Amino acid sequence: METILLTEDDVALRAQMRFALEERFEVLEAGDVRKAINLLNKHDITLAILDLGLPPHENTPDEGLRLLHYILENFGIKVIILTGQKTESAALEAIKSGAFDYLVKPASIEQVLFSIERAILFRDTERKLEEQGLAKITFGIEVGKGLQPAREEAEKNIILKVLKDTNFNVYKSAKLLGVKRESLYYFIKKFGFRREDIDADA
Repeated sequence: METILLTEDDVALRAQMRFALEERFEVLEAGDVRKAINLLNKHDITLAILDLGLPPHENTPDEGLRLLHYILENFGIKVIILTGQKTESAALEAIKSGAFDYLVKPASIEQVLFSIERAILFRDTERKLEEQGLAKITFGIEVGKGLQPAREEAEKNIILKVLKDTNFNVYKSAKLLGVKRESLYYFIKKFGFRREDIDADA
C-alpha cells in the first residue's frame, strides 16, 4: 500500500482528507514542519500532500516552502501543494521549486485522488525510463504563465519525453506512460505533437 504524508495544520480538514484516503492509502499526519520531518525520516513515504500555510507562520507560505525544499532535496518524492485562493504566487513558487501539482482549497476528494494518481503515474514512468537507461524527465515550466498552464506544461513535457525516447512509437509510449493508446492519441492531438517536430529536436 502506498504511504502518503499529509501535512495540514487545520485539524478538521486533515481528518476529512485522511478519512477519504485511508481506504486506498496509508496516511501519516503532521500539523507542522517538525512532525512532518520526523515522519519522513521514519517511514517509506510515497508522496506528500503539503499545506503552504503552516505554524508558526500560518499566514505566510514560508514554512510550507521550507518543508517542500527539504523534501525535494532529501527524499525526491512527489509533492502536491494545498493552497488558498489568495496564495497563487506562493503556489507558483512551489511549482517552480519542484512541486508536482497544486490544489486550491477546499479541494474535492476527486481532485485529490486524481492528483495522487497522476503523481504515482509520473513516478512509475520515471522509474521505467531510468531502468531503460533513459534520462529523467525535467520540466521547463514558465512560472509566469499561471498555475493551470504550468500543470499542462508538465504533462506536455513528460509525454514529449517518452515519445522522443520511443521514436514516436505510440504503443511503446502508451505502455511506458501506463495509459491507453486512445488516451495518448488525445494528448498528441491536444499538444499538437508531430513526428517531424520530434525528429527535428532530436
